[in-house]
Amino acid sequence: MIEHRTPQTTVDVGQGKPIPVLVPESEQFARRLIKVARLRRKWAAREGVTCYRVYDADLPDYAAAIDLFEGAPETPGRWLVIAEYAAPKTIDPELAHARMTDILAIAPRVLGVAPDHVHARERLRARGGSQYALAGAPDARHGGTGGPAPAARRGAAHPADGAAAVHPLIREGGLTFEVNFDDYLDTGIFLDHRVTRGLVREHARGRRWFLNLFAYTGTATCYAADAGVEETVTVDLSNTYLDWAERNMVRNGFDGPEHHMVRADVMTWIRQMRRNPSNRWDLIFCDPPTFSNSSRMNRASFDVQRDHVELVSGVAALLTPEGEAIFSCNLRSFKPDVAELSRRGIELVDITEKTIPEDFARNRRIHHCYLVRQARNRR
Repeated sequence: MIEHRTPQTTVDVGQGKPIPVLVPESEQFARRLIKVARLRRKWAAREGVTCYRVYDADLPDYAAAIDLFEGAPETPGRWLVIAEYAAPKTIDPELAHARMTDILAIAPRVLGVAPDHVHARERLRARGGSQYALAGAPDARHGGTGGPAPAARRGAAHPADGAAAVHPLIREGGLTFEVNFDDYLDTGIFLDHRVTRGLVREHARGRRWFLNLFAYTGTATCYAADAGVEETVTVDLSNTYLDWAERNMVRNGFDGPEHHMVRADVMTWIRQMRRNPSNRWDLIFCDPPTFSNSSRMNRASFDVQRDHVELVSGVAALLTPEGEAIFSCNLRSFKPDVAELSRRGIELVDITEKTIPEDFARNRRIHHCYLVRQARNRR
């Protein structure tokens, strides 16, 4: 704790009264943030992007990611999500905490965000955890995979209109999405997949059937539906997130009976779907967790490195002969077993470089992304 620390100096960010800071070196952070924020703001205006990463540990001593969210017209406002990366054990915890305190003081002033619209996170290098963890819990990036036997869900219970309205809405790619800055570690939309979602829309044009596995809040399904696919299936383990996905779909006008929400253990569900040749899709999006040991799984644990061959093989088996899948994961050290997948008749094309947005260019290992096809059916 830093209760005994008192501000040692002030930082002038050019917007009124100077800011007291605990660490003199925080002036360097302020200057860096002012510079990158100006460049990012110009880029965002040029590209029509309203929610983006402003800063990503540009200075090693100030190891945090800062994301800016601009509200949709229905919920105007600006919000910051500031995620502190876990400091190495060699760093004095008191100093690390003081730096984070200064970041939380400086960032809203530089970026023009009200202090009560700033949300802090701590991203721990933890192996377990869940997609549905509360804010401040270990980060496994939408981590759970378990669930009961698959069952289609229609007409899921929704929060009352008043309850749903408390969550801000944001715009991306001409679509509107609900975000939640208070209750979970992640906000409901992964900004580093902005380009990937656009790729889903591009590949969905002219397709009939779309499947979204480990779907989280269904943003990719919205993009596919916007491209005009005839039918979508959205699969996740959580009723909470399937309800959220359905709200996103309805909000964007995709509320017909052709859009199905399924609560299931994805790995089990894939095995069941493979038994019926009529269960095939033209386009599949699959963004699994890095790791999960959820008690609701039908296995002890899921590890994307260990289990990806089984998963990708199952996904490929659900494709129509000319279909394709977009497979993504955020394990930085991920190495696909291309030889084994090839032996199974699966073609894997690495498209990661094409899917890293400009605002994540400093961290090009934020995720890996591949096109998956049945090689035996391709010329």
